[in-house]
Amino acid sequence: MARTESKSMQVHPAEEQKLIELMQKFHWSLLSSQEVKTKDSHLEQNWSGDKIMSVTETEHYIKLVFSRDLDLRNLQEIKKIENKFFSLSTPEYPKLFPVSIWMWAIGALVYGIGIIGWLIYFFVSYKPKKDMADKTQEDLVRNRAKLLEEAEKYN
Repeated sequence: MARTESKSMQVHPAEEQKLIELMQKFHWSLLSSQEVKTKDSHLEQNWSGDKIMSVTETEHYIKLVFSRDLDLRNLQEIKKIENKFFSLSTPEYPKLFPVSIWMWAIGALVYGIGIIGWLIYFFVSYKPKKDMADKTQEDLVRNRAKLLEEAEKYN
């Protein structure tokens, strides 16, 4: 009997097929797919403490379980590429309206201070951070494509 390793992952339902295809490139086989929908209802007091409200929280995701043969040729190289692929960091994009959009709207009504403040924020902080995040995203896509090409050698 062959020795195997397994891995379990959670994914948004819309991303299920993409993840399955990606994992197959690293020689993982899908063992099972389970749709998980949970609904939790409970009572909470509102922030002022004078009313009790019913709060419902839902979760919806797909749980995927993969398996891979440990006797696979070049498994160590494949694992190295896989680890590099999943360890690449994704960029963090800045918020277009930090704090709250309502703060900026109210500030705009007070002599246009909100508009001026937002324009300063946009050009001094948001735009440079967004440009950097876009560049990081491009690098991420390029690096992941290179790693997938490298993994393809072992198919």
